[in-house]
Amino acid sequence: MNSRYSAHLLVIVVTAFFLLGASPGLTGDNFGELVNHSLKCGVSADSVEQVKSLVSDSLVTEDQAVSLLSPLLKACVEQLPLFPFEDKLAEGISKRVVPLSIVRVLDKRLEAYRFARELLLTSSGRLDQDALVVIGESVEKGVSKNDFESYAMAFEDQSPEIFSTGVTMVALQGQVGFDYALTRTILEHGVKRGVLSTDWRYFVRIILAARKQDVSDKAIANAAVSVILADGAISDVMPELGFTERSLAGELKQ
Repeated sequence: MNSRYSAHLLVIVVTAFFLLGASPGLTGDNFGELVNHSLKCGVSADSVEQVKSLVSDSLVTEDQAVSLLSPLLKACVEQLPLFPFEDKLAEGISKRVVPLSIVRVLDKRLEAYRFARELLLTSSGRLDQDALVVIGESVEKGVSKNDFESYAMAFEDQSPEIFSTGVTMVALQGQVGFDYALTRTILEHGVKRGVLSTDWRYFVRIILAARKQDVSDKAIANAAVSVILADGAISDVMPELGFTERSLAGELKQ
């Protein structure tokens, strides 16, 4: 195991001990105790109050409230970004989604973010928050974990900027079903030529615009590689495919 990851994991374990296990009986089974633990850890008062209001209005039982709040405390203890969990909880409550369904979504998100954290720490050794969120969100939406693992193994030695750019491309392009093998080819050429600027994070916009013009994904990838080999910029890809900004009628700005 990567030593940097081991050290980070030790911090998480120690933090969890003090927050959840330092006092006898404080396991979070009791809703009042869980509320206290959550606030001390850093879960927002707004999120806690939303759940408490459900209990006070008799919309959920205390046991259900514990289930709703527990994933947020786990995310906090494990030093994951809280806003994706707090936003999802608030969304579920506002839409009156049944508690069990909200919990399932939160648990699925927690699993995805745990994967993202471990991947980053065991590959690049850096816990870039933007990369963490984009991987977590994408895995939750169905992008293959294998794609991210393959990417991390191949590009872990790149600079933080390039590594993050590639992660974003794998994530966003995976979300729209752009084959990872095509993304990998673009990335390999871009890194080799030294032209993989941060602008390439949003290559997905070109993919979507070109698809509307009935261009195949393979042709889109080939155009990108041609531009890269000519040391061009991402803005040169659509002209390489024979389109202009005028002919696309603003689709690239969407």
